[in-house]
Amino acid sequence: MSYLDTFFLPSNVLINKFKYSFKSILGHYLLLIIFLYSKLFGQDLESNKNSNFFREDQIYLGISLASLTSNAKDFKPNALSRHFQWGIIRDIPLVSSSKFSTGLGLGMSFERYNTNLSYSEEIGYTFSLTDLDFERPLYFSIQSFEIPITLRWRNATFNDFAFWRIYGGVSLNWNFKNKAKQNSNIILFSDEFKKWGATAHLSFGYNTWNFYFAYRLNPIFSSIPRNNGDFSIQLKPIKFGLIFYIL
Repeated sequence: MSYLDTFFLPSNVLINKFKYSFKSILGHYLLLIIFLYSKLFGQDLESNKNSNFFREDQIYLGISLASLTSNAKDFKPNALSRHFQWGIIRDIPLVSSSKFSTGLGLGMSFERYNTNLSYSEEIGYTFSLTDLDFERPLYFSIQSFEIPITLRWRNATFNDFAFWRIYGGVSLNWNFKNKAKQNSNIILFSDEFKKWGATAHLSFGYNTWNFYFAYRLNPIFSSIPRNNGDFSIQLKPIKFGLIFYIL
């Protein structure tokens, strides 16, 4: 079947094909997680040859609050938003002592943002400037796969599993599921989300508990349609919270 033929399929068939495709992607992702997980936990064979060499492979879990920044003067975040992330990281030491290294990971991110954006069929998207304008402003959620790339420092040794650390880097995100909702109505909003994103992040702390800060480098939206043209708004979240590294 060609790609052109898919446009003439019934809507229920298209939905089933999309569900199958998403399940296939998720299945392959879980298989990759299991494969990489089998490589974690336990020292590399090289560490048996050199007691100064070790890897800090990890599972990470992060919980953050987020505040949206915007180029639009009438935009106001409707309270704090929230973010959850999890994944695994492969440690790649850069020096023989393993105190400096890079990390390459694979994980998932779940974000929900509260805004004062509102939607109506007559005027499209606009701002709710007072609490009385609309029953409830619009919120949107983003689910994405992420690839964290980090430069890492820690004052650890081969036999020390509790130490100070500072990690900084960039996470590349592919947004595979987006949703916008106002009151009980789901808004057809997904085409305005950018599929790819990049987030700069910094974490520091001791042992398992670490503070986490992040700033998205590119806007969440490309543009939002209105009756009188596109509504150009740039939204970039600033995140702050905790991230847990589990050896």
